Amino acid sequence: MRVFKVLKKILREFVSFVKGVNQAIIEDSVSALELEHNELEAAFLTMVLGPLVGVATLSPILSLELLEALKNEVKVLESRAVRGEDVLGDLMASLGGEW
Repeated sequence: MRVFKVLKKILREFVSFVKGVNQAIIEDSVSALELEHNELEAAFLTMVLGPLVGVATLSPILSLELLEALKNEVKVLESRAVRGEDVLGDLMASLGGEW
């Protein structure tokens, strides 16, 4: 009888371990996808906004056509320009943590 209790406890701990490993893999995958999304978004912003500031990436006409997809980012840029807040402070806040 005692052997079955010990075996049951071992199996329960093993199942818990496997579930924990599975959760860790999922969280790692999500963070990798978020990082990739941020990198692709930065590349897209460079391609679209680059010609407007003199970086030759796309034609300015195509850049203006794609500007519609950046409504939210343009609103954020506009609000930062109007408020004149600390850009480095915003950067540190976007990195997370308490600075």
